[in-house]
Amino acid sequence: MKILYGANFRVGQTGEFLAIALERMGIDLVPFTPSGDAPDGWLTVDPQVDAVELFRAEAADADLFLMVESSTGQPFLPRNIPDLPIPTAYWLYDNYLNFRWNKEVAALFDHVYFAQQYRMRQAHAYGRTNVHWLPFAADEVFHRNFHCDRDIDIGYVGSITGQKKRYFADLEKAGLTVTTNDRYLSYDEIGRFYSRCKVVYNILARRDMNVRTFEAPAAGAVVVNQRWIDEGVHDIFKEGESMLFHSFRDAPSIIRRILADDAERERIGANGERIVMAGHTYRHRAQRIIDAAAVGVTDGRVARNRSFVIPVAEGLTCLHRDFGWFGRAQAAMKTAFRRSFGGTVRALLRFGWWRIKEKVEKTIWSFGVAPV
Repeated sequence: MKILYGANFRVGQTGEFLAIALERMGIDLVPFTPSGDAPDGWLTVDPQVDAVELFRAEAADADLFLMVESSTGQPFLPRNIPDLPIPTAYWLYDNYLNFRWNKEVAALFDHVYFAQQYRMRQAHAYGRTNVHWLPFAADEVFHRNFHCDRDIDIGYVGSITGQKKRYFADLEKAGLTVTTNDRYLSYDEIGRFYSRCKVVYNILARRDMNVRTFEAPAAGAVVVNQRWIDEGVHDIFKEGESMLFHSFRDAPSIIRRILADDAERERIGANGERIVMAGHTYRHRAQRIIDAAAVGVTDGRVARNRSFVIPVAEGLTCLHRDFGWFGRAQAAMKTAFRRSFGGTVRALLRFGWWRIKEKVEKTIWSFGVAPV
């Protein structure tokens, strides 16, 4: 199988881990990116490269066009994706932060995957029935259990914001110290760090089920995850069996209790490790995408491309501040109005209504519920 693969490359992000998994599976990968720091073998392209021209020039025998969202601060969306003659797929994971444009860009592809189950369900309510749930994962080589001495009681790997420091300080006041990464960790450094941890204390951005939810248990550490989390987590991990959950106020007592019970901690850690390695590695995610793409180009994408739906969705995506491509947005909206004035107006009204809902939701979350 051959895949034309696009990601806004950044070391240690999902786009790279999925590419590595695909290559391990023997997939012929033609990776492309607008990022200037990609490794050898990646094509460097314009952020608005023509997908059809790229396909014809670099991978005319490709079986799948696949993209993965990466949060690098650089906009990236090739033109003419809906015109490709092969199946297309997009894995989007910052759904709690980017739902406004995630649900729009989904119209351009055959298969779209959201890492957050709640947002997937909202996308369905919005009318994007081609959106499926595909949560984050762990790398079977880099994030595995290295069986180190667990000399770190409580660990955390990730960016450290002022708000997170306050949560760590609350644990300090309770006599518990969180050990954090003193520099950016990548590849097996992540697994080796977590393999030294007895407990990994997880804090979320809004409700997202983040990479720590999978990387830490893959290394055999007990994750004490935030209770206010995407509900999809409970379809994978069970409280008290393979994961623990906190609400900040009760975090010290939960952590102190599990640190004092070696047998219980080892049981939960082993259960979490087994679950991740049995069904939640990047290899598993890659296989799911490949299997779905095997059905070929979907009738839904073809129908959307002939109507006003895709031009409206592309226009609204390009208008978002993460892109700011106003000329492209204007051209897309003109096409949409030309194909169906009434349908385009209804689509814009629906978008406005959902925009209000998102703002209300964000306001409610801001009342001390969302940590960051």
